[in-house]
Amino acid sequence: MRDRRAKIICTIGPAVDTSEALEGLIAAGMDVARLNFSHGEHPDHAHRLAMVRAAAVRQGRSVAILQDLCGPKIRTGTFEQSKPMVAMGDRVELIEGDHAAYPQIAIQEHGFAAALRPDDRVLIDDGRISLRVESSTHGRAKCVAEIAGELRDRVGVHLPARTVQTPSFTDKDKVDLEFGLAQGVDYVALSFVRAANDLKEVRAFCEARGKSVPIVSKIETPQAIEDLEAIVAESDGVMVARGDLGVEFPPEQVPVLQKRIIEVARRRRIPVIVATEMLQSMVTATRPTRAEASDVAHAVFDGADAVMLSAESATGKHPQLAVEMMSRIVATAEHSTYVGSDRAQSAARSSLAESIAFNAADIAEEVKAKAIVAFTASGLTSRLVSQARALVPIFAFSSNEVTCRRAALHWGVSAHQAPHVERSEDMVKFASAYLLERGLVSRGDLFVAVFGAPVGSGSGTNSITVRSVA
Repeated sequence: MRDRRAKIICTIGPAVDTSEALEGLIAAGMDVARLNFSHGEHPDHAHRLAMVRAAAVRQGRSVAILQDLCGPKIRTGTFEQSKPMVAMGDRVELIEGDHAAYPQIAIQEHGFAAALRPDDRVLIDDGRISLRVESSTHGRAKCVAEIAGELRDRVGVHLPARTVQTPSFTDKDKVDLEFGLAQGVDYVALSFVRAANDLKEVRAFCEARGKSVPIVSKIETPQAIEDLEAIVAESDGVMVARGDLGVEFPPEQVPVLQKRIIEVARRRRIPVIVATEMLQSMVTATRPTRAEASDVAHAVFDGADAVMLSAESATGKHPQLAVEMMSRIVATAEHSTYVGSDRAQSAARSSLAESIAFNAADIAEEVKAKAIVAFTASGLTSRLVSQARALVPIFAFSSNEVTCRRAALHWGVSAHQAPHVERSEDMVKFASAYLLERGLVSRGDLFVAVFGAPVGSGSGTNSITVRSVA
């Protein structure tokens, strides 16, 4: 039994483009595979998705696929010379287009220059280069460099929020999501969310195609912070997207925002992911810095359901080592005295299912049960038990393969496929025998089972029973 509760998301890319490499990531602890649709073509993503699915079967694990949509990401074009250097005080001209020769910089966003004002800041490549606007006209803006750096093709550009008119759910996103739904992705992440209506638009898009896919909101804009409660209420999960948060806000504010987002998500009982540069030095190095190890641990202390690797697993030199290291850091943090149940500080339970799930965690602690078993059709039961932060292992059983995969994002949950049965007694007996056979419990151990009764009635989570492993 793995003793890590918080889940690990790995971005899939060229560094793990073989079945062997993906099996290595799963064996090291990957729970969710992220496909980043800011890069790559549909055939590439389809190939990687199929490889992850096959590798998970061979490893005997449920691994979820997270499709991360690009959103209105503005990028530079390409440069005539390779990696031109911007020096402090250089005067450059931003132009609309796909290609330029320095000191011109092409920006792939129609109409951006007309909305710029003198003294606005334009940040390139996650703020590694900063330009101050001196003047702008339709189609071009004259700037002076305040932070120098090396330019690269097609890196991100951050403009003042008022200048970006492109909707969060772009035309490219719609094409990509259509593809993702056809491929059977388990989660979809929407980038640059600004309002709760952005989530409603994506949900309607999915429902119009007969699909219901959980939506993860990436919190990375000032507008999202302003409308955080409403956005989280409309989401099935949230991601603290620190890369763009750290550009939109001063760096010293990002840790405070991270805590706030986690707190709101925990109160709303939905998974929260902490992302971006968690073990960045391991893109090239075989060990993280002490600061990076502390960063991962503090995400755990704050209550994150999952932590994410980006370039470390997608393009890094040591992807499997990075996953193994992250798994060790998380497990060590979780076994420290600084992590415990926060049920006493939880908000009021808003439904019968929520009350049952949280009471199951309390009962398991009181009777010293060895496990909680959640029988679930949709995944709601296991998600709510996960949010209760039970101190014992949580085993989810479902006859639905998709539900098992989606549970891979739920804190502390190990999902297993089970045959469909008609009676709750049969479910309990199956789970007891299954866990005993795999050495996950011993004879005489107590476990708490939660489920909806009558079985198959769609009544939702409404029942708890305490049983002994026979």
